[in-house]
Amino acid sequence: MLRRALIRLNRTQPFLLRTTPDGRRQASWRVWVLIFVLPVLFLAAAALLALESQAFVARAERTTAEVVRVYAWEGWTPWDGATTDYSPVFRYRFSDGTMTEASTGQSSPNWNYEIGSRHEILYLPDRKADVRQDRFEQLWALPVTIGLIGLVCLAPALLAAARVRRWLRGGSATAARDA
Repeated sequence: MLRRALIRLNRTQPFLLRTTPDGRRQASWRVWVLIFVLPVLFLAAAALLALESQAFVARAERTTAEVVRVYAWEGWTPWDGATTDYSPVFRYRFSDGTMTEASTGQSSPNWNYEIGSRHEILYLPDRKADVRQDRFEQLWALPVTIGLIGLVCLAPALLAAARVRRWLRGGSATAARDA
């Protein structure tokens, strides 16, 4: 009687992996969540960032802007070590016809533009302060990088899922053989 009560209690308790008294192996839904949560979150974030970039490009207007200032400060990257980062300020004609100055809000060692040089930018016709350069590193680098991290995380998740599935099959074969 005590054994039956303990077995009933065990079935109501949360578990990850277990073997039932009759030899069947079971995996909780929690195992699958734990295995796939990290790659799914990274891939979902990459998809959302890509959608945001695509929405920006779809709504934005293109124009040629003149560099009026370039801010510089010390930076660091894992590839180059110590660098100097640059953030250009662009002057462009806004949709209402006024001349406007705006920065991308980002910096890069590659953006040491000469004052007076002209570059193509994208801007939203309803927001003066939001401009981006029409470059991969400003529009698509972040979603691609996060997506690659998600794919790298997916590889061990798939290996773990295969191992759990193999463990589950081993239990059913044992239980069938004993029956």
